Parts: sequence; C-alpha cells; structure tokens
Amino acid sequence: MVFTQKDDQSYFILDNSQTYGFPDPPRTGRVETFVLGGLWIGDVHMTRVNFQCRLFGALVYNEDFPNDADLSAGGWSYEVPFDVPSVAPATTYYISVFGYGDNDEQLFQIDTNFKFA
Repeated sequence: MVFTQKDDQSYFILDNSQTYGFPDPPRTGRVETFVLGGLWIGDVHMTRVNFQCRLFGALVYNEDFPNDADLSAGGWSYEVPFDVPSVAPATTYYISVFGYGDNDEQLFQIDTNFKFA
C-alpha cells in the first residue's frame, strides 16, 4: 500500500518509512492494522482519529477512535484496526484517516487504497 498525505501539513508531516498496513495486501476475514507515523510540527491537542472506507464512491465504513491527548512536537505513531469481513467484493477499497483537534479542526488526512490478494 502507498500512503499519501492530503492536507497542507500545517500540523503533521507523514513519514512513509513508519506508515504501513499489516498484512499487506489485506486479507478477508482478518483485522487489517494501519500504522501511521510521522512528526508533529508543534504541540497540539487531538480529540479523535476518524477512519473511512469507500467502495464504488460510497462511504461504507466511518468510525471514530477517541484519542483525547495533548501531543508534543516530534515523533508520533498510531494504530488503526479495520475488521475486514470474510466476504467482501473484489474491488478497490479507498481509505482515508483523519486526525481532529479542538473544535473539530482537521489536523491531518492520510489516504491509501488496496485490493485483496
């Protein structure tokens, strides 16, 4: 999987050497873990991480992971689990992971996509 940062990097800079999905490629009937790694540019307060999956352009999965934390400038990593159904369509899955701070301010957006092996 290839991960790309889609925001302006005002708060967070993705480090692709620390960002990956496991297993890669994903498999049906298992938990796919998305590991995000990078650097916070300054101190921030994060309230939640949001994980979205789209199929054929439709939002099919949208889950918030509470993460009420004061984060300091420097390195950071976070794991997001995704339960892959045992039966799933053979198509491209488009994933977006968002970080949100106070007042629902978007801190980052990281995108990837995959197909099952």
